[in-house]
Amino acid sequence: FHAFLGEKMPDWKAAASLVRKIAENYKLPYYTLSPTYSVCKNHGYLAGEHFDCPQCGESAEVYSRITGYYRPVQNWNDGKIQEYKDRKTYNIADSKLNSKRQSVLHGKNASDDDLCINGCHDKVMLFATHTCPNCKVAVSLLEKNNIGYEMIYADENENLARQFNIMQAPTLVVIKDGNVDFRAGMPGIVKYVEGVK
Repeated sequence: FHAFLGEKMPDWKAAASLVRKIAENYKLPYYTLSPTYSVCKNHGYLAGEHFDCPQCGESAEVYSRITGYYRPVQNWNDGKIQEYKDRKTYNIADSKLNSKRQSVLHGKNASDDDLCINGCHDKVMLFATHTCPNCKVAVSLLEKNNIGYEMIYADENENLARQFNIMQAPTLVVIKDGNVDFRAGMPGIVKYVEGVK
């Protein structure tokens, strides 16, 4: 997960609060908070995104992080420029946390029958995509160990993937006694299989 903040955070406490919200609500291996800034040849550093200097009107270079490095946006290839244009700006004040999803993420009983937890029989679901090489390895591992599962292609079942907040493939979702256990990636799936043996 990568948040491109610009100079939009009012202070370090706001950034710390954002990090806490992300950490409490998502299972992510890492996340980065990166400011976007500009440089004018006459006035130097400018906070935020300014393709033209607000003081002198000359063109300025906008710097943002791409694949781990800060680079001037004007030097990016067409694909990365399109990614830059497609970045979304979120207003944290208007953001609403879906408490149903939070309860699923934390493995507690969900109150919504649509998530099929309380009313469902125990089951194992493997969320995969058609192009994921590790998904084939996960299928082989589950079958080799005689673990029954339901295969769900996330790209064909986007609503279900969204309900369970599936962020990567393969992800194993285990529903047992009204609790939900998520095993994302091969290390998590291997650990689950070893625990079942």
